[in-house]
Amino acid sequence: MDYAKLLRYYIAEAEQAKASDIHLKPGRLGIIRTNGALNAVGTRVLSNEDIIAMADLILNDVQRQTLETEKDVDFSFSLDGKKRCRCNAYQDMHGLSLAIRRYSDEKKDFKQLGIPEVLKELSMKKSGFILITGPTGSGKTTTLATVLDYINTHRSGHIITIEDPIEFVFDSEQCLVTQREINNDTPSFAAALKAVLRQDPDIIVLGEMRDLESIGTALTAAETGHLVLATMHTTGAVNAVDRIIDSFPSDQQNQVRMQLSMVLTCVVSQQLIPSSNSHNGRVLATEVMVGNAAVRSLIRQNRLHMIQNTMLTSGPQGMYTLNQSLESLYKRGLISSSDYKMYVAE
Repeated sequence: MDYAKLLRYYIAEAEQAKASDIHLKPGRLGIIRTNGALNAVGTRVLSNEDIIAMADLILNDVQRQTLETEKDVDFSFSLDGKKRCRCNAYQDMHGLSLAIRRYSDEKKDFKQLGIPEVLKELSMKKSGFILITGPTGSGKTTTLATVLDYINTHRSGHIITIEDPIEFVFDSEQCLVTQREINNDTPSFAAALKAVLRQDPDIIVLGEMRDLESIGTALTAAETGHLVLATMHTTGAVNAVDRIIDSFPSDQQNQVRMQLSMVLTCVVSQQLIPSSNSHNGRVLATEVMVGNAAVRSLIRQNRLHMIQNTMLTSGPQGMYTLNQSLESLYKRGLISSSDYKMYVAE
């Protein structure tokens, strides 16, 4: 059996269907996720041996060892140097499974994707902290990559990314781009974060803020004159601020509020909503909180519950709530009434 050909087949099917994900599990047909729905592809019921053979094509020695000891591993790969994908290989009760996230190498602009235009202006700042938040599968990585591409083509500087794994690959254009992958280029997030400030960065990108150490380093880097961009798995801009502060011990939280209020540039929270036009897939609903004087003051005073009102009245500065975004999408006929009611917050 030509397992490289079989894996290419699933990736090609996903590409043709504009699917975001591919699931390969023992005892099942291949599954792809298109616009949020799961659909079977092909006629081959996969065995555990099939999946092990396909995994062997795309894992390196370090990743194989991690899979053996930890029973799952995150990594990225590209077949024939094309069509980069992210993959999680994991054991379950039936054997080895692969969850593959497909990335399009087609460049899109802010308007096409529905990304807030205010990020263009804010990404030109010399220092600060820009956070992209949302649940899994909400397009955070695509938004971050689009902003990075804009920085790379519109200003000069040294971009250093710390990712697990590297998802979008950037060529150095106006910027010098350094991309570091956990396990391949650096042993851990902690090691990479410790070293990054000694590598002369202008822009630091954290693929995901996942613990107190990464959050603390991001804030310190922004405070010392760098532009820091990161993602976080939270829903809502205010919730993201609350989670950052709550990550620290209670005796440090006042200090963190002060630190965050000084460096916060912007929080964008986003959701992907099914399009009312079945041919258009999903559309992006967003929420934008800009770190203006009022927002910074409310963070310092621990009055986060009042930030939403500030966002509602600060439209000229690029701020708006998720409900306002959903209402706009509904009025423009881009999402259905039922989806509008499902996602809008009371």
